[in-house]
Amino acid sequence: MCVTGGRQVLVDNTLATPMLLRPLVFGADVVVHSTTKSLGGHSDVTGGVAVANFELTSAIHQSARVWGSVPDPFAAWLTVRGIRTLPLRVDRACENAMAVADFLSTRSDIRHVHYPGIRSHPQHDLARAALGGRFSGMVTFDLADGLHAASAFVRGLEAIKLAPSLGERRTTISHPAKTSHRSLSADERAELGISDGLIRMSCGIESAADIVADIA
Repeated sequence: MCVTGGRQVLVDNTLATPMLLRPLVFGADVVVHSTTKSLGGHSDVTGGVAVANFELTSAIHQSARVWGSVPDPFAAWLTVRGIRTLPLRVDRACENAMAVADFLSTRSDIRHVHYPGIRSHPQHDLARAALGGRFSGMVTFDLADGLHAASAFVRGLEAIKLAPSLGERRTTISHPAKTSHRSLSADERAELGISDGLIRMSCGIESAADIVADIA
């Protein structure tokens, strides 16, 4: 058991998925996933899952029975259906994200690319060791000209869609300054590292060439 000062450690593994990282192996006590994201993978289910050792799992199961936070049978079926293709989708998303990060790294209109797969990332070596040489399908980047550039970028896309979720079979983007974090002040967003020009891209399973062409 991984204990810090007597406290249990819970890891949200939604972005990495079990294909890239299994926190229980590293000593985490509980691992949670949003099944709405990569596990389901088709934007047609809402749910979550918690994984732990037998003792904790029994307690979680009992709590779910009392509070009723369990998926309906069809939602469970949709999640299992998505998991069957998870290895293929994660592999392709990782390949596509690497291609996107490499492309963005060559652009003068991109201030910074946040992706642990590129060697300039400060935690590249740690990510390589922990994730086995794959780095997830999520790429985040800062457009140099800020809010105006980000808005123009979103409007200019054709195949890639603006969406609040992530981890689905098609590539989607989010502009946090105007969506998920719009209720925060500019100073609060800056403290979190969220610039006005920040774009979050969740790469899907399309052709990498098609994704890069749409970005370009």
